Amino acid sequence: MDTVILGASEVAHLSSADPKTGRIDGADLLDRKKNIDEDVGIHIRNGIIKRMASNEEIQHEWGHIRPDTHQRIHITPDGNRWINTNGKAIVPGFVDAHTHLLWDGDRSHEMALKIEGKTYQELSKLGMGISTTVKATRDANLNRLIEIGEKRIQRARSMGTTTMEAKSGYGLDSDTELRMLLAAKSLEDVQDAPSLHHTWLGAHAYPLGVDRQEWNLHLVDEQLPAIIEQGIATSVDVFCEPGWFDLEVTEDIVRTAMKNGLRSRLHVDEFVDGGGLNLAAEMKVDSADHAGYSSDDARAKASEAGVNTGFLPGTPYVHGDPMSGAIEKCIKEGWKWSMATDFNPNCRSLSIPFVGSLAVHRMRIPPIAALAAVTVNAAATLETPLGTGQLIEGGVADLNILQTENADGWCLMPGDNPVELSIHHSTLIS
Repeated sequence: MDTVILGASEVAHLSSADPKTGRIDGADLLDRKKNIDEDVGIHIRNGIIKRMASNEEIQHEWGHIRPDTHQRIHITPDGNRWINTNGKAIVPGFVDAHTHLLWDGDRSHEMALKIEGKTYQELSKLGMGISTTVKATRDANLNRLIEIGEKRIQRARSMGTTTMEAKSGYGLDSDTELRMLLAAKSLEDVQDAPSLHHTWLGAHAYPLGVDRQEWNLHLVDEQLPAIIEQGIATSVDVFCEPGWFDLEVTEDIVRTAMKNGLRSRLHVDEFVDGGGLNLAAEMKVDSADHAGYSSDDARAKASEAGVNTGFLPGTPYVHGDPMSGAIEKCIKEGWKWSMATDFNPNCRSLSIPFVGSLAVHRMRIPPIAALAAVTVNAAATLETPLGTGQLIEGGVADLNILQTENADGWCLMPGDNPVELSIHHSTLIS
């Protein structure tokens, strides 16, 4: 099937990515001329961008499928498709590279306690926080988890997400962790599902009442082998934070997983500088996320080692914590970074445009830089097909047609959806 898209005002192709790293970093993040063109038509065949040229050229080549009407979308008798953008902008499909997609239960009651002054750590000691979600998730059968996941991925897709990482981590025991991964895998068959990448986060927290040393051994000797045998997870993650999994335990889990063919990601330095980003650099993980309290030395070391720092602005936002000023420093120094939603029971937003709004409106990051952070740079932390997070000839056709004429509008509608139409490979979402 051929799809022809004409009439866009701006196309944010983001094709200035470094061919070696697949990323855009440093000053290139701020260069709109390198990353955005006007008067570009797009020809898609079987989910791949075959040609990008001027609207006139594309129309000349494929004008036979364009109707003589003002129809927005026209499908010919032979199944080809013409889309008139009506002067709206096009951006790549969003890549959400850090989500806790599957869990059950409701922790809304905790917000009042936080306002009273209870910290995340204090709630955990009271048996709330993650423990509450773990109990509800353990009680959820496979069908229940799939049902929950279907609603969530459809919500994410409606807001332009075409690729998504999905972590386990709210089961903690082997049976539930395996069930969560199986449910997440099943979501790949849901109509309009984004491309999914699966991560085992068994080391998310310690179950109540366990001996920590014994549990550490359980994770490495029992749970991890079961995860590997299941064959769904492609990455491992650990909540590396003082009071949770320390540096030594984190390294043991991650190196064991990596020896068995898994990629690696980490939660680090969310509450304090616990040395997590330094460890991430030493192990050369794909992405070390949160990192709000990491030192500049650690950020430089991580970037030099090829490690991405994944900022999650939604989490400090819902906690009422200050926004990190690290992103501006990352741009200035050319350090590797990206952004994601961190969808979880506390931060219940699957909107990448909202993440962009926080970056632009609260952290004063230019919209084009924020866009690269949730597309091409996020994709670079995952194993994705050519062109994910970009619009290039030969790459996958994942793109969003916006409601605005300017590509910057992708993140300037907080509380509303800036995406009018979305294409994932050859599937049209409206």
